[in-house]
Amino acid sequence: MRVTVVGAGLGGLAAAVALHRAGHEVRVLERAEQPRENGAGIGIMPNGVRALDALGLGEPVRAQAAPMDAGGGFRDRRGRLLVTTDQAAVARHTGAPLVVVARRWLHGLLAAALPDGVVQTGRPVHDPADIDSDVVIVADGAHSRLRARLFPDHPGLAGSGETAARAIAPAVPPGVAMVPGELVDRRTGERFGCLPMADGRVYWYATWPGVAVEPAEPAARQRWLADRRADWHPAVVALLESTPADDVHVVETAQLVRPLPTMVAGRVALLGDAAHAMTPDLGQGACQAFEDAVALGAALTGTEDVAAALARYDARRGPRTAA
Repeated sequence: MRVTVVGAGLGGLAAAVALHRAGHEVRVLERAEQPRENGAGIGIMPNGVRALDALGLGEPVRAQAAPMDAGGGFRDRRGRLLVTTDQAAVARHTGAPLVVVARRWLHGLLAAALPDGVVQTGRPVHDPADIDSDVVIVADGAHSRLRARLFPDHPGLAGSGETAARAIAPAVPPGVAMVPGELVDRRTGERFGCLPMADGRVYWYATWPGVAVEPAEPAARQRWLADRRADWHPAVVALLESTPADDVHVVETAQLVRPLPTMVAGRVALLGDAAHAMTPDLGQGACQAFEDAVALGAALTGTEDVAAALARYDARRGPRTAA
């Protein structure tokens, strides 16, 4: 079967890997001139790791798991535990660990699993009907132009009203005790999360209510972030100050106003953020995209009936992602 994937992000590449492994003729059309993955780190939850297992990529991902001896969960801004999570018990129960990696590393791992020439850059798609393939997979991200074309009456994406800064600190600052998990300031609703990586780096994020209220210049913004958290646990300011200001990515988080009525339109299936964009505090954006990819590969295996296969995909993935 000839399959075209629109979009070479994490979800699009995962879909291409699943379909290539299933024996289909796959190409990925990416409108950018160079494949890229923006952002800093990503936490892959156990269900996402198991989906990557099914794509044949679980071993290198699992090798990136870092021990969280202090546990995880929620803390107050001073670092005192509110709710703890025993990550070792979670791994035993689910059969997979929480893994934190750089998004670019994960993007490269997925791309390397595809033959040369599958990913074609500088190839914008304006209408799925123009694509000569048996199946078209729309994976062009949260701001999907094709989703808007396929579902013109759907309200689409809406900002959450919360802004997030994300980055990877080069190391745990000397003399600072780590507090893995998420710290919450009950006064303002601001949050700060930090998760260790296997190579000694630390992925962190900071959130605050409002949109674009911070200084735009990177160094000034870094100072603003640190000043607002001066009375938090010392690890917070230490991680902020040890990170190059230009490496911090800032964006308002967003999600679909409501779930799509279906993830399928004719021979077109939507996948990942194009189908079910959700806010990152759920920790499931990429994980659900990886599950989509596995389900899509399974649905299209051993059949020539595209309509029936995509109906099975929609029935399996629609309710789970909507929830």
